[in-house]
Amino acid sequence: MTQRLPLRAAPAVPRPPEEDLRSVARALDILQAFGRGQPELGVTELARVLRLSKSTVHRLLRLLASRGFVAQDPATRRYRLGVELLWLGSLVRDGMDLRREALPVMRELQARAGETVNLNVERDGHRVCIEKVETSHPIRDFVDIGRPLPLYAGASGKVLLAHLPDQRVAEILRAADPAAIAGRLPTGAALRRELARIRRQGYASTSGERVEGASSVSAPVWDAEGRVVASLSISGPSYRFRPERVRDFARLVVSAAREISGRLGHRGSGRPEGRARR
Repeated sequence: MTQRLPLRAAPAVPRPPEEDLRSVARALDILQAFGRGQPELGVTELARVLRLSKSTVHRLLRLLASRGFVAQDPATRRYRLGVELLWLGSLVRDGMDLRREALPVMRELQARAGETVNLNVERDGHRVCIEKVETSHPIRDFVDIGRPLPLYAGASGKVLLAHLPDQRVAEILRAADPAAIAGRLPTGAALRRELARIRRQGYASTSGERVEGASSVSAPVWDAEGRVVASLSISGPSYRFRPERVRDFARLVVSAAREISGRLGHRGSGRPEGRARR
């Protein structure tokens, strides 16, 4: 009688690296298919959009769901992004430092504009410079890092003020020194119109508002949540800020502010005006 040997499973044939990479790319394509207008997607929709078979999409969705990257609604059987992405996103945000991300862009902006570049944030109703790259010109606009300055005077502050909720703006203006505003700066309806214009055009430009003979052009910096977290500014003596130069500076500072915003995770062109007022 011939003794039968136990059957052995055939050795697994390793998949070629190209196939593994293709699967990873397809999984990433699935994650990127979700958006604000499409928070939930089904297998058929994803297969059509990505031009993949439904079996491939279903297999990848099961894998992503097992790791928490997507979640399925039991009632509709459709998928949405999972909490694991929220966790990873929080790690990215925690690891980002505004000054660190902004400084290389600020140096490039200073080289192109030739004037002092500064980065400002709102703190307790004031504008505070947290970083600057100075010009080599002997006559320049001096900005003190860490010194609280009013939000309602100068382009750097007004960009921040323009993106605060209406109630907060009213509180800040009520606390302002009337003598510092009277006859020098727009107030009331005129100020509200100016802030609305800043939001529409995406930058502010002022001359002699905070310091006589000094001018500034400033644009907002947005974070991943669609909030204005800083203003980026070009500043210098007013005689070097002729109208044609102001237009150039506005183009440069808006572009640089967008680059910093992108480094912070912002993916849009700016928050719609309606969402800025609360």
